[in-house]
Amino acid sequence: MRAIGITLIAITIISCASSLPPAEPAPQMMDQADRVILTIDENPNIAYRNLQKHFGNKGFTVIRSNQKPLTLETKYRTFGPLMFGVWGSYSMKITASVKDSSIHFHAQLGSGTQVENSGGKNSPVKSGWNKLVEVAKEYPHQQIYYSRN
Repeated sequence: MRAIGITLIAITIISCASSLPPAEPAPQMMDQADRVILTIDENPNIAYRNLQKHFGNKGFTVIRSNQKPLTLETKYRTFGPLMFGVWGSYSMKITASVKDSSIHFHAQLGSGTQVENSGGKNSPVKSGWNKLVEVAKEYPHQQIYYSRN
């Protein structure tokens, strides 16, 4: 009985320790980063329109856009296969918001899981993160930052 109690306490401590606190934007990619931020040198309204075109060029369809605040949301797009080019796929949508001189990107898998810099090389979370970073980096920008909420 005592061993079970100690094991449960150890598991609780380990699970709490694996949750990292929020992190301010930094140019170095961090563990469990869930947001890509680009600084831009263009008018926010122009960036908003250009971002719609950029998503289209990357194979994403914008399904929701708001002019106040300047936000865009794409339709889920399916990627895969993940493992050995044979099985496993995932779907992902990207949400972007243009704020003053920056664009904030984050993504969500079809399962509802937040895309972040974690998981194994072939996991949907990590693959989604890599795709999000790729799409963000290919938009014209000055500097790139990563943050964790």
